[in-house]
Parts: sequence; structure tokens; C-alpha cells
Amino acid sequence: MQNNSILFPVRQNWPATYELNSNVNAQDKKILKNSPRAAAPGILFTATIRWPIAARLAIAFANMGCRVEAICPGQHPVTTVRAIQRIYPYSVLKPLVSLRAAIESSAPDLVVPCDDDAAAHLHQLYERAGETGFSANALRVLIARSLGAPEACALATARGKLMALAAEERVRIPETTVVVTPSELTAWLAQHGFPAVIKLDSTWGGQGVSIVRDHEEAEHAFGIMTSRPSMVNGVARMLLERDPTFLLNSLKEPRRTITLQDFIPGSPANRAVACWQGQVLAGISVEAIRTQHPTGPATVVRVIENPEMSEAVKRLVRRLGISGLWGVDFILEALTGAAYLIEVNPRATPICHLPLGAGHNLPAALYTQLTGTPPLAPPAMTDHDVIAMFPGEWHRDPASSYLRTAYHDVPWCEPGLIQDCLDRPWSERGLIARLRARMRPKPAMLSIRHKDPTGAGAPTSVDYAHDHSSLNGFKHLASPALADKKTAFVR
Repeated sequence: MQNNSILFPVRQNWPATYELNSNVNAQDKKILKNSPRAAAPGILFTATIRWPIAARLAIAFANMGCRVEAICPGQHPVTTVRAIQRIYPYSVLKPLVSLRAAIESSAPDLVVPCDDDAAAHLHQLYERAGETGFSANALRVLIARSLGAPEACALATARGKLMALAAEERVRIPETTVVVTPSELTAWLAQHGFPAVIKLDSTWGGQGVSIVRDHEEAEHAFGIMTSRPSMVNGVARMLLERDPTFLLNSLKEPRRTITLQDFIPGSPANRAVACWQGQVLAGISVEAIRTQHPTGPATVVRVIENPEMSEAVKRLVRRLGISGLWGVDFILEALTGAAYLIEVNPRATPICHLPLGAGHNLPAALYTQLTGTPPLAPPAMTDHDVIAMFPGEWHRDPASSYLRTAYHDVPWCEPGLIQDCLDRPWSERGLIARLRARMRPKPAMLSIRHKDPTGAGAPTSVDYAHDHSSLNGFKHLASPALADKKTAFVR
């Protein structure tokens, strides 16, 4: 392995190879302007999916005095955050070109990927930065500082290889194998039985994961995962979601790796960590109480301390040599409480922004690593161990009791972000999608209703919550206790 001081140079100790001098052009000086005298670290968030993760992290880093910028698709939630100083357009057709342009223009101290494709693009850019030239070297230095070992991103999404590596580190994992043919699928299931979990590599957010309970379900899931994405579906999704990604994927040759795992009955859990050169700087562990769907992201979590999870993540971080913000998923077995590793996310996850005190504030840990000085971070936002994630739990169930009994993680200091999160999901905002939704038969009205916040007095069904929601209406739905909590987000 290469010397870490060269592969992962820290901000205050640049290798001699990368020192600025009179022969370096202006653009390269911008990329490597990492003098300790800099007033504030620059953070570039990169996102390809319209998740609010980048927006929540931008708020957290900006509150510490960082210069925050982002590269993302149009109308991304991060564009509503007032602290963002500049937005760079992400190109679906030329993602690496747009990413490189954003990096060279923003000259950040750290690049933070906020979804799996964003992390993969950083890794690809590292590999394709060019063979020679100061710009190529500077780019690789920045990406290595942001990710640690860039190749770890590719390994994290190759589930079979990752599980084998974890087993070498004596991390508890479900029985796992890679299958290529239907006969291998049948043979493995005959030996291990049902239920079982079938996973497709390079998928995220609970997609590409199926829990199967008999041979018919297994064969159906396997057939879908190994087949080329439908071009018809790609065109339909492009029209509905105004995103050509699905169509482009349908044109590519399928190179799909399928893994099978034993099903572990229990509850999902996650540990999010801030890392630097293979060491964990800070971490947050949570157990999922509610999820969007059986294999989807958590919408209500309970903050926990789990030594087995912490030790497992520590070993993986050291073995992979990673830096930045990562998330690691587990299942806590119902009968024993044992923590089984099931997935590693090579990017920021929804709980990374939560300021939960010393050792549990991930943005503050990275700020300290970059500057050598701890930030003037606010105190822990809550001592409540149950947190309702915004907007996930509200989207799951606008009448959820957790919105009133748990700490509801609402960014009250950013009304534009709140309103964007209250609106319909991006895939349902386009004209075609809305017309299609209006033409569908409506289900029976739910019994849970709330008063129209506009003052008209007519009750509004939660079936139509997205159509009628406004910031004032959302405050009306929230319990009075939320009025005391919103100050936790304002310095």
C-alpha cells in the first residue's frame, strides 16, 4: 500500500509534489488553494438524485461557517437552501465533465457525495483524470482526500466481494453467495430455504432488493434483476419524471451481479460515520422503528449505542481506508440482538446531519479535521432518543403519532426547503404525471382528516395532503411542542 501521507494529504501538510509555485497556472492554483490561512473550508456537495440529504448537510456545514456549494439536477432540494453560495448544473449525458467543471470552479476542500451514483462518478473521475499534468494530480489529491481510497466506492456496491471482505475482518454477516444462473439460484435455495433475500449490485434506497418466500417469487425476482431494463418503461419514466437516466440504462448492456443472502429476522439498523484515512472520527447508530417500505429507508429511528456495530464499522473503515461520510446498514437479530452487516453506503446518509453531541456530530468532526480547530457547533439538538425523520415520516403517514411524540427533525430555519419537501415527490410533479394521477380511480377517503389551514373550514383528506400542504398548514398539523423545537436549528 502507498504511503498515506502521499495518497491522502491532509490540508495543512501538502506533499512537496503538490506545492504551489510560479509555474502553476491559475486554474490549478484554484483547485489546490488549501492554505491554513483560508477563512473557511469549502465543501462541494454532489448529487444525482433529488434526495434532501445534500440540503440538510449544507445547512449543517454552513452553520459552522463553511463555504457550501453543490452540483445537482435542476430543482433539487438543495437549491432552496439560502446558505448555498453557488449551484452547478449536473449533466446526465456528461456527468464526469460537469463534475470536473464544478470541482475546478468551486475549488473545494472536500467533495461530499450524497447518493451512490455521485460517489461512483467521483471514483470514475479519479480513474480518468488523466495520466499527467498538474490538474490531473490536483484532482486526484482532492478526490482521495474526500473518499479515502477511491476504489472503496466500487467495492461497497459489489455486495458479494464486500461480504467476503467483511468476513475476513470477522464482521458478522448473513450467509451470502453470488449466483449467475437460475440453476445456481435453485440449488442455493434448496440448501438454505426460505425466506431469502435477493439483491442486485449497484442499487440503493432499498431498490434492487427482494425478500422472497417461495420458488415462484425467487424466480420472478431473479428474472427481473437479470434482464435488460425495458426501453418502454425507460421512455415512460423519462416522460413522467423528466429524467433520461432510465432510458439510458435500458440502452446499456446488462452487467448485473446478483447476490443471495439468508434472511435474518429482526430490525434494520444503521451506523453513519465521519472518517479520515481509515479512522472513524465520529458516529451515530440508530435502529429503525418505521421504514418507507420493508426494504426502504428509515422514517423513524431510535438512537442507540451498539458496541458490535461500532466495532464492525471501525474494522471496515480501517480495511477500506475510507474518508468522508459513509453509512453502514445492519440487521439486529430479533432473538439474540446480534448485529449482521447487510450493506455499506459509500456516501452521506439521511442521519449524517444530526448534531447529537460530542463524538456524534459528523459535520463538526470533518470540520475539525480540515481546519485543526473545533467549530462553534450548537449543542445537541435533542436528548430524545426517538427521531422522526423529515420529510420521510410525514410522507409515509401524515397522521403518524411519531410526528407528535418523537423529536421531529424539521429544518425550521429553511422555509423554502420545508415547502419543497412538503410538495409532491419529483416523479409526481410533472404535468404528465399529475394528469395520469388525476385519471386514476381514487381510493376511499381515509377517516383521518384535518382542518383546512387556509381558513375555508372544509376538511382535507390526507389522500390529498401533497396538493394542499403549505408551511402554515404543516405547522397546524404539528403538535404545539414543535414551536419550542424549531429554535434548535437557528444559531
